[in-house]
Amino acid sequence: MAHLIETTNGKAEIAFVGQTPWHGLGQELTKDAPIDVWQREAGLAWTAKTANVMFTPEHAAPQEMSDKVVIYRNDTNAPLGVATDRYRIHQPGEILDFFNTLVKSAGFTLEVAGAIKGGKRIWALANTNREACVVNDDAVKGYLLLSTSFDGTTATVGQFTSIRVVCNNTLSMADQEKTPSRVAFRHASVFDASRMRDRLGVVVGGFDGMMDGYRKLARTGVTGDFVDNFLEKFFPTSVNQRTGQVQAHRGYVKVMELFEGQGMGAALAGAQGTRWGLLNAMTQYIDHERGHNADTRMTNAWFGSGDKIKREAESLLLA
Repeated sequence: MAHLIETTNGKAEIAFVGQTPWHGLGQELTKDAPIDVWQREAGLAWTAKTANVMFTPEHAAPQEMSDKVVIYRNDTNAPLGVATDRYRIHQPGEILDFFNTLVKSAGFTLEVAGAIKGGKRIWALANTNREACVVNDDAVKGYLLLSTSFDGTTATVGQFTSIRVVCNNTLSMADQEKTPSRVAFRHASVFDASRMRDRLGVVVGGFDGMMDGYRKLARTGVTGDFVDNFLEKFFPTSVNQRTGQVQAHRGYVKVMELFEGQGMGAALAGAQGTRWGLLNAMTQYIDHERGHNADTRMTNAWFGSGDKIKREAESLLLA
């Protein structure tokens, strides 16, 4: 499949305001679009239901698994996953209603919402309208990403992220002891919007502290040995089994090229030859270079191995 964002009833399951994301998929909305329009145009106007799990043993009558349920969407009847009967569903409508409250009460702006893998995971991204510069015009904006799954793989997660304006790099914001960057609610209980909002208030309140950290990175120069050792942690060299020659990892080579001047914003003051520049070379590689297509890059950068790599890189550079 070319896209993880699927099409249902002739519409890609994504809606946005402003810049068209990824492959030009989705429905463009106005900034003041009501939440029911968001839900319909983002392909989220459905409810997750459950049904008993049945199986048919060979040469026997069908049987039921009393402690398992199939989760499916009620508009297409497509199965999304199998979970225990204790699994509590956090509905698409609950996620969007939560953001709608933030838009009205906290001054956020909903910018993108959608589903991937046919609805197995849904997500929404809101601009917190917090912006600051690391150095001069090198601006960073604060965003809140909320996601949940219906296949039993992940909790409902609200995470604070930031985007470097000059290159659209997403910085995952490593968790700090005093200002954690994410809040997770497992599906063992119903979705508690009030509790999520209270805990996310602490997360969003950490924006100023993270900007201080980024400014520190912009003031800290790096040596060639530091960059080499740093990249080796993520992209170790290997030996060609046929020729016996040592080979540099593609990621190592590409991040080094981005850091040394090919990266977007690499020549800006505070980025050239600094830890800030190295962090953005890593995030540009994960967000824009790594993976087979734009959809897989987006999914990994926000929800998968790419997000983990960016968090580890940021933690190492901030240490």
